[in-house]
Amino acid sequence: MTDMSLIWHFIFSAFSTVGFAVFLNGPISTLIPAGITGGIGWTMYYYLMGITSNAIISNFIATLIVAFISEMLARKLKHPAILFVIPGIIPLVPGLGMYNTMLYLVQRDYDMAVSVGTDVLFSGAAIALGILVMTSFVRTINIFKLKKMAALIQKVNK
Repeated sequence: MTDMSLIWHFIFSAFSTVGFAVFLNGPISTLIPAGITGGIGWTMYYYLMGITSNAIISNFIATLIVAFISEMLARKLKHPAILFVIPGIIPLVPGLGMYNTMLYLVQRDYDMAVSVGTDVLFSGAAIALGILVMTSFVRTINIFKLKKMAALIQKVNK
């Protein structure tokens, strides 16, 4: 990894996330929260990589955190969660691994291409699974809240 402190990792990843949010035409009011979300996600990934040295677990947990923050921001700022999730996971996407996989294929080093490619595939799957798990969890909680509220309203109307 690098000798840079976690603060600098947060700052650089937040700026890159804001850049992607601008590129994706996010509303101006969502740019700073999206940047903070991406910064937190990357910082958690970097921290977890230092502890576990496992990119798949680190990606999964960091994506869970990004998705959770995105769901909370969506409720608070009254915007769709996707405006925070997509830019927030951009720093987690294993772009260097994808590039190296293609490079090894072009160089006909198939053993390395398969090795790096499977790591990239599993990291991408961990990101997708993290979003799916957290989104499903939040929606399940919201369904229970709505059912509880509907039952309370029926009780009041009787």
